[in-house]
Amino acid sequence: MEAVANPKSDTLEKPWIQGLNAVLDLTDRNNNPRLRTTMSCHFKKDRLAFFLPPEMASLQPENLRYMHRIAKKHNCRLIEDRRSVNLHPIIEQRSIDTNAMTLGISMLLMQAGMPGAAPEPSTPHRLHPDNLHIDVAELISMASCVAPNSKRIVLLPNQFIVDVLDNETSPIVGYACKLVTAEAITTLAHFDSKHFRAIGYQAGNQFVMHVFLAGGPLHSPQIWANPNTISNDNFRFQLFKSTHPGHDFGLMYKTLYLDLENTNQGPKKFSSEPIAH
Repeated sequence: MEAVANPKSDTLEKPWIQGLNAVLDLTDRNNNPRLRTTMSCHFKKDRLAFFLPPEMASLQPENLRYMHRIAKKHNCRLIEDRRSVNLHPIIEQRSIDTNAMTLGISMLLMQAGMPGAAPEPSTPHRLHPDNLHIDVAELISMASCVAPNSKRIVLLPNQFIVDVLDNETSPIVGYACKLVTAEAITTLAHFDSKHFRAIGYQAGNQFVMHVFLAGGPLHSPQIWANPNTISNDNFRFQLFKSTHPGHDFGLMYKTLYLDLENTNQGPKKFSSEPIAH
């Protein structure tokens, strides 16, 4: 697929990541472990069902309040996940879905200007111990800050992304730039379309990508991804507390890891053509 680089213009809409960051500014961005959890979602009979951790009411009442609000707004079911047996088929299905999304992200990065062969999903699928970790709230702030100076590219979704998004073919707007901080030099990239929003960064010989599924303030939570994308896989839920009534902010996202290093080769670098320095 071709990538079309668009010149910056004051008439262009602000990147979605800047709006997200502005709302998060109303919250406490501290990474409170008590407000983080992992859950899953399934789509059956035209209705989403969120599987929540056991005893959420007593252990994470703020998170449960948020989930009740999103369920009410979008007609979803909430189910306490007490499954402890017969998980093998579910694990296999989740592995397949995650791999398809990861391959789609890999191709998107190539479309955005990363040279060479497509990076492969990391094995094991996690951040390597020596690579840079950036908290998702901090990453949103960083991407929002550099968005005005990032290269804006309009991409057509590759077939992996089309499949994951249940045949959604809307163009995807990508933003990318290199960022120099006191700790490291990294490449930031974020993508935005009607049903696909993601943000990521280069961490040594890996690329870390967070795919946002749902979120927003407590008074108006939204489901951003289509049912096919959000279902049949584990994802992270993180709540950011606010002193403003109704503005506790939730984020649901999958985190994917890609290896940027092949055998007998060093880490891959993005070309300077589509990336703003």
